Amino acid sequence: MTSVVEGEVVRGARVVLREKRPSDAPDDYAWRSDPEMARFDATRPFRASFDDYRALYEDELTHPTSFRRSLAIEDHAGRHIGNVMWYNIDHARGEVELGITIGVREYWGQGYGSDAVSAILRHIFEGTSIRRVYLKTLDWNERARRCFQKAGFVAYATSRRGDYDFTLMEVRREWLMAGDEGIPGQEEPQA
Repeated sequence: MTSVVEGEVVRGARVVLREKRPSDAPDDYAWRSDPEMARFDATRPFRASFDDYRALYEDELTHPTSFRRSLAIEDHAGRHIGNVMWYNIDHARGEVELGITIGVREYWGQGYGSDAVSAILRHIFEGTSIRRVYLKTLDWNERARRCFQKAGFVAYATSRRGDYDFTLMEVRREWLMAGDEGIPGQEEPQA
């Protein structure tokens, strides 16, 4: 029997997505301060002290906003391996932007990210009125694009911000409900 994790929101085949805890702050700080991790986010590493970071982090936990949600990603052994967040929540348009970080390198390319993305999509589409989830990923990040495609995302455009080129991707509720035949570009080739 699988035990319930404190603060569990949704479970995937390989991961549990749970509410963030104050004890997650050291991991999050390490990931946000890491230059390689920052490169994947097209941003600069966090440079303030851990105490400053923890104050900001605890303020977010104490005073959450209705436009952003963030969950920790744990493997089934209980190790905090990353975070998934949805933000720019727009209930009027029925859409939200998604972001994910797998901070523990030995979990990269092992299917944990796509499992977390699939689990959060299930949670969003089954538990809210959101109809569209979108994201942007750096155009050179093949691993991320494969992860998102595996979860049902389809590339629909490109954009540029500063020195960075991005692939814009989306998934819609009706595509996932229709299965593979509902996802544009996922149809079987005609013989």
